Amino acid sequence: MYEKLFSLASIVMPFWLVLILFPKWRVTRILANMAIFPIYLAALYVIGILITIAGSGFGFVHNFGSVEGVTKLLSQPNFAILVWLHILCFDQTIGHYVFRDNMEHRYLPIPAQSIILFLILIFGPLGFLCYLILRKILKKEKKIFHV
Repeated sequence: MYEKLFSLASIVMPFWLVLILFPKWRVTRILANMAIFPIYLAALYVIGILITIAGSGFGFVHNFGSVEGVTKLLSQPNFAILVWLHILCFDQTIGHYVFRDNMEHRYLPIPAQSIILFLILIFGPLGFLCYLILRKILKKEKKIFHV
């Protein structure tokens, strides 16, 4: 079942390409505003975590408190797939936030936005941090020039 969830999650990859390569396309904006893909990934994650809890209860939670426990959990293929779904879901959610925020306020030029979205896709938090820093800097510059 977990392999099926993994396969189903791969459907979102083309949407990343659309966000990155065609941000001005009307379909891209519609899909981003509906947040279909973060919701879809969240649903896959919920299915997986419910299967895990139904199969073995909440016992895995006690492993969250130590390096050894987390390593033990991640060494289990089914749990590793759940963590992967978790990462994909949050990266997609952050990507949507950045896309929608920047398309509305235009802190960054579109090519820079595409680079940031690629960084979020590949490196998650690094891309998000880059966006927040650039947005803060450019927001200040915008205020300076508009005063």
